[in-house]
Amino acid sequence: MELFVQLFHGLLVALEPFNLAMMLSGLAVGVIAGALPGISFVNAMAMALPFTYLMTPLTAMVFLGGIYAGGVFGGSISAILINIPGTPASLPSCWDGYPMTKRGEAAKALTLAIAASATGGLASALLLTFGAPPFAKLALAFDQPEFFAATFLGLVSIIAIAKATPWISLVSLFCGIVIGSVGVDPLYGLPRLTFGVGALQNGINFVVVMIGLFALGEVLEMLGQAKHSQGVTGKVKLSMPSWRDLWALKGPAARGTALGCMIGVIPGAGATVGAVIAYGIEKQVSPRGADFGKGVEAGLVAPEAAKNATTGAAMIPLLTLGIPGSAATAIMLAALVLHGVTPGPLLFATQTDLVYTIFASLLLANLCMIGAGALVARGFASLMKVPPTVLGAFIVVLSVVGAFGVRNNIVDVYICLSFGVIGYLMKRYEFPSAPLVLGVILGPLAERYFMTSLANYDNELTIFFTRPISATILGFASLFVIWALVPDMKGKVLRLFSSASRKR
Repeated sequence: MELFVQLFHGLLVALEPFNLAMMLSGLAVGVIAGALPGISFVNAMAMALPFTYLMTPLTAMVFLGGIYAGGVFGGSISAILINIPGTPASLPSCWDGYPMTKRGEAAKALTLAIAASATGGLASALLLTFGAPPFAKLALAFDQPEFFAATFLGLVSIIAIAKATPWISLVSLFCGIVIGSVGVDPLYGLPRLTFGVGALQNGINFVVVMIGLFALGEVLEMLGQAKHSQGVTGKVKLSMPSWRDLWALKGPAARGTALGCMIGVIPGAGATVGAVIAYGIEKQVSPRGADFGKGVEAGLVAPEAAKNATTGAAMIPLLTLGIPGSAATAIMLAALVLHGVTPGPLLFATQTDLVYTIFASLLLANLCMIGAGALVARGFASLMKVPPTVLGAFIVVLSVVGAFGVRNNIVDVYICLSFGVIGYLMKRYEFPSAPLVLGVILGPLAERYFMTSLANYDNELTIFFTRPISATILGFASLFVIWALVPDMKGKVLRLFSSASRKR
C-alpha cells in the first residue's frame, strides 16, 4: 500500500507545470532526434547533459527520461516511412513496416507502431516501479560470459529473420562481422583489416553502414526503376486501430513486451538485441512466418513492443545497483552523479521522492508518446507526397549529413556512399542486407564480451558452459539454430531422395 502512496505522490510532482513541460520537451526532442538518421537520441541526451546542471536532480531525470522514451520510438518513424532506421533498434521495423508503406498502409503501420511502443514502454515502466529490487538481483548475477551469451543469441536469431536461405544469411552475417572488425583491436590496441589505410583505424561505424545500405541503396533502387511508386499519395491520418485489430495482435505485443523486459534488465544488451530477438522468435511462432518481410503486422508489432520495453527495464540496474543498462542510462547515471546523487540500494531509502517521481514520469512519458509520435509522424509523412526524384534528393542530403554527423569525419561520408552502391547491388541480386548490418552492430559487442570473459577467467573456454545463466542462454541459442535450420535440411534431404528415385 505504501508503494501506491509513494507512486501517487511522485505522479503529483511529475504533473507540476514545470516538470511536465520539461518532460514533454524532452519527449519531443527524443522523438525528433530518433527519427533523424545519424542524429540519434543518445547524442541528443549527451548534448542535453550540460544543460541539466542548471536543473534540480529531479527535473534533470524527468527531462532526460522524456528524451529516452521518445527517442527509442522515434527511429521507427523514418524506418516505416522511408526505410531509413533512425536508430539501430528500429532496423527490424523496416522489414515489415516499409512494405506496408509501399502498399499504401503507412497510416496503419505508424499507428500500430505507436500503439505497440506505448504498450511495451508502459509495461516496462510498471516493471520498473513494482519489480526493481528482485530484478536487480538477477542483473547482479550477470557477468561478461552472460553478456556474450545474450549477444550471441541476438546474432544467431538472424537465421530466422532473413528472407533468403539460412546459409546465405550466415554468409551475409559473417561479412558484417568482418566489417565490424575493421579498426583497432579493443583488447590489444593493434590495427587490423585496415590494409595500411590510416582512416580505417577508427573503424567502420554501424550507423554509417546502416544509412548507406538502407537509405542510399533504397534511393538508387527507386531511381533505377522505370515506374516510380509514390508510396503515400495523400495526407496520412493516424487513428487508433479498432479493438478487434488490437486484440488480434495481442500475442505478438505480449511476447515482444516480455522479451524486451527480460533483455532490457541485462546491462549492455539494449534495445537492438531485444528487437532483433523478438522479431526472430515471432517469425518462428507466427502462422504467417513465411510472409514476414512482406508487410505482416505481427512482424512490426513484436519488435516495436520489445525495444520500448527495454527502456524501463534498463533503468532497474541503474537505480538499484548503479550499473547503467544502456548508453542512454549511462548518460542518466552521469546526470545523477553530476548532481551529487549516488544510485544504489540506499537511493530508495534516502531519495524516495526522486525515485518515485522518475517512475511516474516514465509512465507519463510513454502515455504522452502517443501524441508526440503522431505529430512527428505526420510531419515525416508529408515527405511521401513529393515526387520520387525530389524525395530521393532529400534522402541523399539527409543521409550525407547524418553520416558526417556521426563522428564529424568526411571519411564516413565516403564509406556511406560506398555502402549505398553495395546496398543497391544486394537488393538487385536479392542478397540479404539485414544480417550484414546486424553483424556490424552485434559482432564487435560479442567479440568484446568474449575476449573480456577469457581475460577475466584465465582463458578458460568452459566458463561459458559452467555458469548456469550463460549455459542456459547458449542452450536456447543452439535450439534456435536447430529450429531454424532443420526445416531447410529436411527439405534438401527430401529433394535429394526424390531426385535419386527419379533417376532410377
